[in-house]
Amino acid sequence: MNVEPFHFGQVGHTPGRRQAARVRLSLPGKVIFVTGHEPCQLDDLSQTGASVSVRHDAPAVGDSAVLMVNGVEAFGEVVWRSGTRFGLCFDEAVPKQDVVRLRAIHDHYESLENETRRRRARDFVQGRRVF
Repeated sequence: MNVEPFHFGQVGHTPGRRQAARVRLSLPGKVIFVTGHEPCQLDDLSQTGASVSVRHDAPAVGDSAVLMVNGVEAFGEVVWRSGTRFGLCFDEAVPKQDVVRLRAIHDHYESLENETRRRRARDFVQGRRVF
């Protein structure tokens, strides 16, 4: 019996197999669904997909979504979900330079966040008002 593989918008894509290398990230963003939008965290990214975390239950497999992170927008389909995390397979590949740029932003973002935490801790210890 011949069985045709299911393609997620990508010719030659085998379910459960990544087509492109992923970079681990931790960047805030926004995800837009047909039913609305919510803040998210981009956990990892490749040219063909992403792993995303949201505050509430992840959307259903098969739902469409637009991922927006630091000027990069990608439309895709939810291909897996687990609790508040889900995977998107993009309809069109994200340009490699955008993946590299988001990784550079991640590296800088993390150092800025660490400096902000240090400054707030120092202000707290010194009795300054912390917002």
